Amino acid sequence: MPHDISQHSNDIRVLLVDDDPDSAEEMKDLLQRMDAQQKIEHNRVELLADALHEISQTHYDLILLDTGLADMPTPSAIRSLRDAFSYAPIIATMKYEDPELAAMWVGEGADECLFVGEMDEASLKRMVEYAIKRYHTYSNLHQQSRTHHVLNTLLSLSLKEMPFDQLLKACLDVILSAPLTDMLHQGAILVSNSDNKQLWMMAHTNLDPELVELCRRVEFGQCLCGRAAETGEIQFTDCIDERHENRTEGMSPHGHYVVPILSRGDVLGVLTLYLREGHLQKEDEIVFLQGVADTLAGIIERARTNDQLALAHQQNSRLLSSLTSILIGVDEQQCISHWNDKAAAVFELTAEQVQGKPIAECPIDWNWEQISNEIETNLSNSMKSERFDSRFKQQNGSNRLLSICVTPYNDSIGHSDGYLLIADDVTEQKQLESEIQQAQKLQSIGQLAAGIAHEINTPIQYVGDNVRFLRDAFEEISEIIDSQHDLVERARTNNIAVEQIDQLDEQIDEVDLEYLQEEIPKSIQQTLDGVDRVATIVRAMKEFSHPGSDEKTLTDINKAIESTLTVARNVWKYHAEVSLDLQPALPQVPCIPGPVNEVLLNIIVNAAHAIAEKVGESGELGNIAIATESTNDWCVIRISDSGSGIPEDARHHVFDPFFTTKEVGKGTGQGLSLSHKIIVDQHDGELSFETELGVGTTFIIKLPITGEIN
Repeated sequence: MPHDISQHSNDIRVLLVDDDPDSAEEMKDLLQRMDAQQKIEHNRVELLADALHEISQTHYDLILLDTGLADMPTPSAIRSLRDAFSYAPIIATMKYEDPELAAMWVGEGADECLFVGEMDEASLKRMVEYAIKRYHTYSNLHQQSRTHHVLNTLLSLSLKEMPFDQLLKACLDVILSAPLTDMLHQGAILVSNSDNKQLWMMAHTNLDPELVELCRRVEFGQCLCGRAAETGEIQFTDCIDERHENRTEGMSPHGHYVVPILSRGDVLGVLTLYLREGHLQKEDEIVFLQGVADTLAGIIERARTNDQLALAHQQNSRLLSSLTSILIGVDEQQCISHWNDKAAAVFELTAEQVQGKPIAECPIDWNWEQISNEIETNLSNSMKSERFDSRFKQQNGSNRLLSICVTPYNDSIGHSDGYLLIADDVTEQKQLESEIQQAQKLQSIGQLAAGIAHEINTPIQYVGDNVRFLRDAFEEISEIIDSQHDLVERARTNNIAVEQIDQLDEQIDEVDLEYLQEEIPKSIQQTLDGVDRVATIVRAMKEFSHPGSDEKTLTDINKAIESTLTVARNVWKYHAEVSLDLQPALPQVPCIPGPVNEVLLNIIVNAAHAIAEKVGESGELGNIAIATESTNDWCVIRISDSGSGIPEDARHHVFDPFFTTKEVGKGTGQGLSLSHKIIVDQHDGELSFETELGVGTTFIIKLPITGEIN
């Protein structure tokens, strides 16, 4: 990692990189004779590799680099030194003047290129001071940006998954690259053990092995690190003083920043950084180090809770595995990232078989095109995701039904990182719902059976009476016809007796043939009317109970209302009169006829019961008004009654399953609940009501006219 340095407040430190002793000695003499305002210190190494190591350990203000080094075959080799030395000045030195080669060195990273043979003290001074001045300008401008970069890098590291000690070592290396004045590339991070008030060294860089062993465990209050932990305050020193209780023989002079790492008042550890002796403390350094400590606090806290997180992860995994719902996680590349035990059991595919593979290629016999379209629709919808149903086939060939919900994974700025499919095998549930719905329908039909029988019995009775009348009339007329035939035969033989004619007249008078001629047509018409009435009732019953389709078809809602009224006539005729206001040109509606007929029946029967409850035994008749109209692509059905209205405390529960205001034994509480499910869930419609106590209730059914037809 590049090692940035900033202005030293006292001396100018120069690193000579030259493998020629004579040339290096000449450069040292020039530096010593230079008339500079600050003292110039210098050090020499022979190779580029040595220079890289040296600047990682010690602060330098300037590098004088001989271009003829053994390990620098081309000008591009300077890049490694420039990367490590960042914005600090590097002056390349050449023994012979070569403008083109000099330009190449500058192009690869050198700030200047100096021809040693023509150099004197004044020229060197001008070039060195200019390079250092330019460096200071760049360094000051870059320092704040670099400081922010260090903090951002620490935050980035805090999110990575790696062993705790490796993570702290990486963080320490980042911190040691910060542009702090006179900071040496040495330091350590110690983490506290709150049980026995000790600091444990978890990461270190460039420390003497003897010192590392000595400071492996530090008690609170001991040495600078222990004092920072005990007081919770930054400890600073510009030299080795009496507070350095842990020392090694031959320890190099240095200063310290020891920064406590705090979280909500608790000491999590300390950060210790080595400084050049005599460093002057600065306020901006304190602010920066406190920011670093806060970031380290988050990292240490996260590490301390790793065990709890691992345990929670295990518990969550067990919980997810025990869920009865299918959970399929899909990442932003549309590949399966999670596959719980329920998914493995239902689809008969293990997690190893599908994880990391595109969900579109998952070997499940389902309609992926339909599912993917539903997923895309739900993910693009800003409202709550809606469940949808999809069929699939198991490996044994059995057909099953899934109810699926899509939940997106969104980050803090709303960017989607994938989604979660939550699915339930609802095959048995749907079958049970169908059976319950059929049972409810049969129950409704059973309740109407006696009334229907009565409705059919009335026309059958007068059909029978008329047929018996016609039978007797036919027998009497038949005798007259026989007598007429006999008289006609005698007339052919001129053998007619007056007595026979008188006898025929007597028969005609006795039968009252004129009466029969008048009544027989009436009787025939009444019989036909009765047969038509029976046929109407039977046809209405057939249309109501056997709609002929379980799929959406275009349906005449007006005709459905009339059929339902006919079937339910015996329920309402004793309590109410029915008035119809049906729109003549009402468009046909795409719906499933049977369930819609059931909804109409439930509401009409409820209306009749509400009126009966209100009028009691008074003999008065209430009113049921039914109206239809089409508006804004909706077919609207309004069924109003003049009952007592719905009480305030019951209005929020009208469509709840098993809720009823009727006496025990007179209602199951399923009628309106199933009606709501049929209209809203099956037909994407609306079912609502308006009510007023003492006045009545109006149920409003809205069915879309432009829906799909199966």
